[in-house]
Amino acid sequence: MSFTGNASKSLRIIALAAIASLTLAGCAGAAPVDGGAQSQTPEPVMVAAPLTGIKYEEGSLQANALNSPAVSCKIDNSFDARPQQGLNQTDTVFVEMVEGGLTRLVATFHTFQPEAVGPVRSIRPMDPDIISPFGGIVCYSGGQYAFVKMMEATQVINASETSEQGKGTFSRTKDRIAPHNVIVNVGKLVNNNAGLAAPQNMYDFAASAEKATAAQSASSPDVQSFSVTYPLALSEWTWSSTAVAVGGEAGAWLRVQDKQPHTDSLTGEQLKATNVIVMQVQIDRSYADHKYGNVPKTVMISSGKATVFTGGRMVEGLWQKSSQTSRIIFTDASGAALELAPGNTWIELMPNAPEGKLTVKSTPRVSSPSATPNN
Repeated sequence: MSFTGNASKSLRIIALAAIASLTLAGCAGAAPVDGGAQSQTPEPVMVAAPLTGIKYEEGSLQANALNSPAVSCKIDNSFDARPQQGLNQTDTVFVEMVEGGLTRLVATFHTFQPEAVGPVRSIRPMDPDIISPFGGIVCYSGGQYAFVKMMEATQVINASETSEQGKGTFSRTKDRIAPHNVIVNVGKLVNNNAGLAAPQNMYDFAASAEKATAAQSASSPDVQSFSVTYPLALSEWTWSSTAVAVGGEAGAWLRVQDKQPHTDSLTGEQLKATNVIVMQVQIDRSYADHKYGNVPKTVMISSGKATVFTGGRMVEGLWQKSSQTSRIIFTDASGAALELAPGNTWIELMPNAPEGKLTVKSTPRVSSPSATPNN
């Protein structure tokens, strides 16, 4: 029997349909290669920055930067030095009292490595104890011989304006007068010292700002602003729920220095911090100099009271540092760690009274209708 025309075409269509049906049936009966599990996109691996607690995706530019050493720079904080460069890109900053009751800064960079930081000034006797726990590199512009030798005796790589000549890391800007014009390229310092270890975890961080100790404490008051008074300097901080520190969550403390907004000349923005810690410290006055007079040394290997300001609130506790290379431990009265919000941290090293004074403008949390404000 033979078929022609439309009949032959129809038979071919039926045959192809039958083959397709058998093929699908065979596939349906086969066991899945993955055992039936649905393929899923793996969760990204996150890496926490040791100095801020902020988490970055593994393999990202910022996560890779965390393998680099920290760079701690001595930053001038006199009137002629402000506004400084790069301070809104720091991981942590210490405010220390120097001669005459003025203040100077120790700014540590790790997550970010700016090309222009400064103005950089000379080393002081407490700096080895402040900087040693961070390891890495310290940059400064000179200093008294005894203090330089103290810094060189640590395990931190010393990068001074003298030792770095010809390396392209230090420069003098023309828009400021000396000695307030020394600028440092932090990124180049890091590249020139490859192989140095990353810093240790310096603080205890909560998973989020809402879980920080100050936010979780039922007795923590709401803080509008606070000030730290030094003999010839005034640090003030005001809470802003909308400001954002670099890499942090919404909400930050805005800094005011000597009654003027403290800004970063690179961006013109006011300096911001996720956490501010006020440490009450003793001052060693045995470092007298026949030319420069008394050089106060903040006693860092010691203990004392601490007040932590985070998320528009405050919590009181204690601080302790057991050796030059150990980190500072912040705890409550029971010994539990005071956890900070992920983000950058400024630490005010406030001399004990009567030289130093902490003034807080706050309102207790309302726990009942009868609660009344107390400024």
